[in-house]
Amino acid sequence: MIRPEILQDASVHARAFRDARPFKYVVIEGFLDPSVGRRMLDEFPSFEDRYALNEMGEVGGKAVRMDVRDVSDTYRSIDRYLQTREFLDYVSTVTGIPDLLYDPDYVGGGTHENRDGQGLEQHVDFNFHPGTRWHRRLNLIVYLNPEWDDAWGGALELQTDPWQGDTRGPRIAPLFNRAVIFETTEKSWHGFSQITLPSERKSLSRKSFAIYLYTRERPADETAASHATVYVPDTMPSTLQAGKTLTGDDIAELNARFGRLRGQLKFLYEREKEFASQLGSVEGMLAETRGALRMPLQGYATQPQAPQGLSPDGWVGQDFHVQFIPTRKASGIVLEVWAPSHLDENQTLGIAMNGKRWEHHIPRGARSTIELNANLDAGATVALTIRASRAFNPARVGESGDARDLAWKLLDAWLIQR
Repeated sequence: MIRPEILQDASVHARAFRDARPFKYVVIEGFLDPSVGRRMLDEFPSFEDRYALNEMGEVGGKAVRMDVRDVSDTYRSIDRYLQTREFLDYVSTVTGIPDLLYDPDYVGGGTHENRDGQGLEQHVDFNFHPGTRWHRRLNLIVYLNPEWDDAWGGALELQTDPWQGDTRGPRIAPLFNRAVIFETTEKSWHGFSQITLPSERKSLSRKSFAIYLYTRERPADETAASHATVYVPDTMPSTLQAGKTLTGDDIAELNARFGRLRGQLKFLYEREKEFASQLGSVEGMLAETRGALRMPLQGYATQPQAPQGLSPDGWVGQDFHVQFIPTRKASGIVLEVWAPSHLDENQTLGIAMNGKRWEHHIPRGARSTIELNANLDAGATVALTIRASRAFNPARVGESGDARDLAWKLLDAWLIQR
């Protein structure tokens, strides 16, 4: 599928990829065997409205076929090749990213066809596969346009930071059998300018084949919270200056830009409503879970309500309070606890139960058994309160995204019944 010379030059492509700016990428000419590229163009699927729906469910000027194996025999052969060690090892050599994973669902990839008037605003891509939760690492695009003029727009533009107006970066024309491989990070801004075809070429379109490659893990300094594709709306056209008389083309351009901007805002509004609904459902489930939570107490006792300060995973905050009712007379309670090693000093627990008080010390990173001896009558409500001297927050110390204040962990509890 790939020309043998391309495979042999993997180290050359690797140097270009590593040294590229504004982020890592490489352009490879004559990527595919010419006969393969020609068949891909000949069998390229026709534009259908059902494959051209945008984020708002409206028919646009871009059609995407992710069902690659259903397109033709040639595309089925391409699909089989993309899974081979030869292909994946070649891309790993070029990019320095090991253990690359092929996506059988081609989420967002496959054949892309963009018609006259279509553009793609600068963006960074979604960063996790929606099904597998793999990390998205690379885009590989092969262009299939035997005829293309720079004046028509549609060039791939790699930019530094469009949010800050820094649009520096290369422009790559979508010429036939030219491949581009580039990393997908929070800084890999890319898009293409609006396609404007001359009247005698309106039947043409910008055709390409795209795949995205993933890994199960990625470096921590490149990892961000999961997000969808993030677009930067166009600013005012550079041709518009104070005092200029607007032409019909100027008005059409402004209408197109404002239309895209309004479409993005509407999409974000609808997504925010969906997220709010999902969050409400999650909060409801959490409330039910908290209400059903009980201390892991063994022995003859009931707990009329959920304890305060205890999480379902056994972690306890600085203040813990629980009520329980022995159904048989007991002479006390035993707690098996653990103090995390992340505390700044050893843990001290101030404990109160049935008018009695204790102070218990636990070395950092150690388990400890606490025996609280007290007469606990059957049917009488017992209030147990524990105040910890210190806690740590995993998110603040960079251990994880857990923003809870954690003091100690309750491993087990049982009543003393002699």
